[in-house]
Amino acid sequence: MLNWAGIVVAGLLNGTFAVPLKTARTWKFNHIWTFHSLLAMGVIPWIVAIVAVPHWLEIVARIQTRGWLILIGWGLLFGIASLLYGVAVDLLGIALGFAIQLGLSIVLGALAPMVWAGAFRLQSTADWLFILGLALMVLGVILCAQAGGKRENSGESNPARFRLGLVIALIGGVLAPTLNFGIQYGTDLLRQAGEVPANQIFPVRIYLAWAVFLGAAAVVQAGYCFSRVVSDHSLGVFWQGMVSLDALQVTAMSLLWISSVFIYGRSAFGLGRLGNSFGWPIFVALIILTSNAWGVLLGEWKKATSASFYRMLVGSGVLIVAAFVIGLSQRG
Repeated sequence: MLNWAGIVVAGLLNGTFAVPLKTARTWKFNHIWTFHSLLAMGVIPWIVAIVAVPHWLEIVARIQTRGWLILIGWGLLFGIASLLYGVAVDLLGIALGFAIQLGLSIVLGALAPMVWAGAFRLQSTADWLFILGLALMVLGVILCAQAGGKRENSGESNPARFRLGLVIALIGGVLAPTLNFGIQYGTDLLRQAGEVPANQIFPVRIYLAWAVFLGAAAVVQAGYCFSRVVSDHSLGVFWQGMVSLDALQVTAMSLLWISSVFIYGRSAFGLGRLGNSFGWPIFVALIILTSNAWGVLLGEWKKATSASFYRMLVGSGVLIVAAFVIGLSQRG
């Protein structure tokens, strides 16, 4: 029960992390994401790993280089996925971009770890409940995305832009669950090397693997965003944001995000061998539900039509039902 509570808390935090951006005034998108990527994916995870893991350099040396390189590869893919998410939503709009990427993320992020573990067989009621839960989850995502799209619809029509956005959304959706894959692979890497004792509730050595994974993602995301800052000749804006409250707000955003990732990883570990399969779709669903709730509280739906607002509520309800169905399948 505590592990499921952890999944819920992680989803709530991740759905909340962007709220401080609502009041950022000086920094633009690339400034914010450069600072956030370095802090949330690079600095904080390594501080946690170095403080929490004794003799971490010896652990690094004991594990084969090939394993670390694969983990870094997962991190690079996650960094690319994070960038593609924003590009696809910009090209397609919230409705289609959101639905394609999060729908693929839920399905692939849940099924792939199960297939790798050899546990996907569709031979029991619990297996079919799990598939039903995933299907309901995707339906809920589509309904919420359609509601958001109607709220933000600009009426623009550009076939070339649409085709490019569709390709990017599909690639981004396939890569989106690399956060889940990287967390699981990092855990498995240490387990196979004998660095994860079976009798520990959560071996803190796993933080080291997560720091390597997220650090690689930070290189991609922060590197790209910083290059845009340089090309726009807006380096000076960084200092202006430091003087204002922007730096503090983005720091709060980064702390919320990395806390959600670490809590999710610990909770998925505690759910057992298939924890990443059962925890991931509920984690993503709670991110959507929390984001919707903040949207209502912050007045983002005031100008929306009643039909789009009620569609969002129905989609949120479907996500809640889907989470219960997946929970029932996990018991089975």
